[in-house]
Amino acid sequence: MDWGFRRKLIYALSITVALSAITVFVMREKLFPAPTCFDNKKNGYELDTDCGGICSLRCAQEVNAPSVMWAKAVSSGKDIYDVVVMVNNTNVNNASRLLGYSVLMYDAAGRTVATFSGSTTAPLAGKFPIIVQNVVLTIEPKTVIATLTDGPHYSVQESPTSPTVKIVDRYYEQDSISRVYATVLNTKHVEIDNLNVRLVLFDANDNAYAVGQTVVPYLAKEGSEKIVFTWNNILPVKPTRIEVYPIFDPFKAINY
Repeated sequence: MDWGFRRKLIYALSITVALSAITVFVMREKLFPAPTCFDNKKNGYELDTDCGGICSLRCAQEVNAPSVMWAKAVSSGKDIYDVVVMVNNTNVNNASRLLGYSVLMYDAAGRTVATFSGSTTAPLAGKFPIIVQNVVLTIEPKTVIATLTDGPHYSVQESPTSPTVKIVDRYYEQDSISRVYATVLNTKHVEIDNLNVRLVLFDANDNAYAVGQTVVPYLAKEGSEKIVFTWNNILPVKPTRIEVYPIFDPFKAINY
């Protein structure tokens, strides 16, 4: 092999290598795609396949399933009951889009007298009630059993240490009817629409005996609204504890 031929071969190989390098550089995203949260692979900084790390979807091991603390029916009139299910949610930085629930009500003989289901927003880090009002029953319910159905959890910006919505100045008043007043405070620079607020009253034995709920149509940025819960009659006792729960959607939070 003479020098001229070898020189041509070296040039040809050099050009081939250069073209290959250019091709790989241009096609690098297709040839070596970057890890994503939707590629059905555990890669990048993911804790598991397409979840955890930088992904919005949280892995199962990062989620605490909300649990039912207790459930009961309280009388609100002749053959009318309000059902309250107290839920405990210990998640602090993730939530499901909706929390499903199912309720079964039984009479003293263990027969089913009512069943219903629905879904609710689940506020972070603490207790909150699911309330279903004006359930008509001709047989008194003795036992209420509730179960929850949770969906996939995603990261949220809402922080329990700096909640978007707070309740202040709650108090009970009674004349010809019973009322509870409270003030809903928006602590952030974000508008809030259709905020559901729920109420549970407890007696001296810490038993829930009356409930209520209302909707605040609009809360201005860093604004407040006074709300009132009323009953058509006088409640049997004055509450020793008034708990008011803003059911704020954690996916609507802003971080600043």
